[in-house]
Amino acid sequence: MMNSLRNAILACGIITMVSGTALQVASVRAASSLEGASKATSLIGKPVKNSEGKELGDIQDLVINWRDGGFIEYAVLSFGGVFGVGDKYFAIPWEAMALSDDKEHFIVNVREQRLKNAPGFDKNNWPDMSNNEWALVIYQFYELDPNTMKVAKHSTSGQGSQKMKGEDRAEFTDQVREAIHHAMEAKSAGKQGNAEALVKHAQKSLDFAKQAQRYGLNERLNEGVYALGDAIEHGQKKQTEDATEHMMHAIMKLSQSAGLQIPKGVATGRISAK
Repeated sequence: MMNSLRNAILACGIITMVSGTALQVASVRAASSLEGASKATSLIGKPVKNSEGKELGDIQDLVINWRDGGFIEYAVLSFGGVFGVGDKYFAIPWEAMALSDDKEHFIVNVREQRLKNAPGFDKNNWPDMSNNEWALVIYQFYELDPNTMKVAKHSTSGQGSQKMKGEDRAEFTDQVREAIHHAMEAKSAGKQGNAEALVKHAQKSLDFAKQAQRYGLNERLNEGVYALGDAIEHGQKKQTEDATEHMMHAIMKLSQSAGLQIPKGVATGRISAK
């Protein structure tokens, strides 16, 4: 692991890659389970697993975007030769990652087989991460709405949501809980190959998620809605495996949108407010 800072000068600012003990991040826009201040050294080297608990690799670097207020844009992973790609690194959008309940590892909701086709780059030849076309490929591979590239950079809240009054916050959380409940039912149906039940519960989840959207801008909720739509589309085509993968991504994003822990069966822990 390198112990230096790599800087890529952008048209309007700087993206900095942080590695080793070179820098401590005073405040990190991490996955929703990270709160307050975190040291970069506490994140670098942390293992990354998929939603089924299989270890994929570990974080080698963090890409900080200083141009738009200073936040983590990508985590750079090494898969450690697991897929025969030991000479490559992989940039994963920070929005695609979630922290486990015990804060011991990160979770990326991508099937192992799909990761074999992930866009990577040579360890000694980093891409221009300010290039929009390059970023679009990355975001689309991890099934994130490309619009979140803009929304996330202009969000001032750690969870990307506007401030809400106590009563509104409670109602918002209730709507998200209902959305998660039906999303979990849809995921269970998908695991059993029941496309009809998956679509039924995914649609109910989508209805509750859209009601939650009335309470203001929340990019993680928007990503959850986007994933639910994809799940319904695949379910209607009887593509239950793909639909289930989208459901798990939706559950992660719905949970993050309201500061709820990710349910069992998607990562670890139970649904509970912080």
